[in-house]
Formats: sequence, structure tokens, C-alpha cells
Amino acid sequence: MARPVNEAGPGGVADVVRRTGGLQAQTWRGAAYAVRARSTATTLADVTHAQETDRSVVRGWFMRGTLQLVAVEDAGPLLGMLGPKLIKDTERRYGELGLPAGVRARAADVLEEHLLANGPSNRAELADVLVAAGLITEPKGQAVYALIRYAGLLGRVCYGPGETWVAVRDWLGKPLELSGDVEDLARRYLTAYGPATARDFATWSGLPVPAARRAVEAVATKSFEVDSEVLAAVDDLPGCREVRMLGEFDAYLLGYQNRFQQLPAAIFPGGGMLRPAIIEAGRAIGSWTHADLSVDVFDGRPDLSAELKDLARFAG
Repeated sequence: MARPVNEAGPGGVADVVRRTGGLQAQTWRGAAYAVRARSTATTLADVTHAQETDRSVVRGWFMRGTLQLVAVEDAGPLLGMLGPKLIKDTERRYGELGLPAGVRARAADVLEEHLLANGPSNRAELADVLVAAGLITEPKGQAVYALIRYAGLLGRVCYGPGETWVAVRDWLGKPLELSGDVEDLARRYLTAYGPATARDFATWSGLPVPAARRAVEAVATKSFEVDSEVLAAVDDLPGCREVRMLGEFDAYLLGYQNRFQQLPAAIFPGGGMLRPAIIEAGRAIGSWTHADLSVDVFDGRPDLSAELKDLARFAG
């Protein structure tokens, strides 16, 4: 994994996020350390500044319906392409939670109105708003988050400071334009993650496989055969043999159909968890922990001195 971004400050953060198409942001720390692994001069404070102050990146529900950090100009196109399918894919869960379409539509209005009037609000505050509107019966339970996420998939709500939510048109100064080009997304995916298959692209994005295949076939300019599988690419870039210490849920491991599933339990213990990993020449060779920077290397003898020094620089 190369570190192509040398710009400091929020501009460097936005450049990383733009180049990758988005970074997994289930945890804020995971998204922040994904920026570090791809840049040379950004800091942890820069990542927060880019999202909360500069607002050149936005945290919300995008690829696969999971939390992602994306460039602000990509938010509308991504939701235009992915939002309707993600909502459809969640219909069964909405039914289990007793959230029919009418309730969800009204909840999106109520949440946006409250956030426009009151600014950043946390989950407990928004739960009380939904109860007061008669949309849910109690402020606890999964229905609260489901309704906030639904408003996010409509492009009306996103994360604000910390673990709060804001109205998009207030936070970003205008509504999102929900329209995007699947071929453009495929080209950007292959630039960041190729060589890869159409199924890899579908897994990363959440698009249907047929649509992903058509887009990849339309934009790919090169192909490679690896273990009897044909991989598509838009450029023949040299590999990177450097050692890199990745944070949890890094897009390098989640950007493909099954790469993370082949990892040892030290990195992928199951249950949806993906722990910090040590990568050398593209392969996972160990894991590490944030708390004390302890490492568990199970393949090879990597020199981690430069990475450990850079982790300290990044954290400040």
C-alpha cells in the first residue's frame, strides 16, 4: 500500500478520501488511521478538522450501507446510486421494527426539522423527538438508529461533531444532488483497488452484480489472470512492498469480495470485527493494538520502526 498523499492539513485528508472513494468509518479511529496509512503529513487532528470544521469530508451511510467517510462532492452521487437499493435491502428489518414507509417518511421530516432548528443532536435527544412526534413508543431500542440511518440514506442527515447528527443542508450549506454515474464509480474503484473483479466492485459498493459487471466491463482498460481468475484494471501500477500498520476496518481489506474472510483469527475473529492489521507487500502478516502498540507478527520479521514512529507523529 503506497502513501501517495503528501499534503498536510484537511486538504490532505480530503485527498486521501477522494482517492479511495471513501473510507470505512464504523469507528472514527479506524477512519482516521486509514488516512494515516495513505499519507505522510496528515495528523489525527487534521482528520477531525476536515470533517467538523473544513467539512470537506462527510461521515454517513454510503457503500454497503455502512458508515463511511467520503469526500463531500461524492456524497450526493453515491447516495443517488446506492440509497434506493440500500433502503430496499433494509425493508425486512424495517418491518421487524414496526417502521412502515409512512412512519419512516414522517420521521425523516421530523428529524431534519429538529436538526435545522437545534443543530447537532445526539441519539438520546433525537429519540425523545421521535417519541414526542408519536413515531416510536419508547426512546430505546434499534428503531431510533434505523430511522436516523434512513434519513441519512435519503441524503438529509449526516454525522456532525463527535457522535451527533446534523441536517445536511445546514451542515454543508446546501442539499445534496442525488445523482451519480456508475461507470465513473467503477473507474474510481479500479483506480484505487484494482486489479479486481466485478464482484469485488459489487461487494465494495453494494451495487447489484449485473450493474457492477456492466460498469467494470465498460471502463476497464487492462486485465490480468491470477489463479485462473480474470481481474480488471484501468492502469498497470507497480506493487508496494512496504510495511504498513492499518487500523481496524481498513478499506484495503474490505474493498474486495472475500479478502478479509481469508485472514487469520488474530485480525478477523468473526462477528463483524476486523482488527488492526500489519501488511507487508500486500499481505497480512500480523496484528497490533492501539492501546500499547503491541504487535503479534505471525509471518516474517518486518521492520516496524518507521511505522511506529509515524503512528506517534500522527497521534500528536
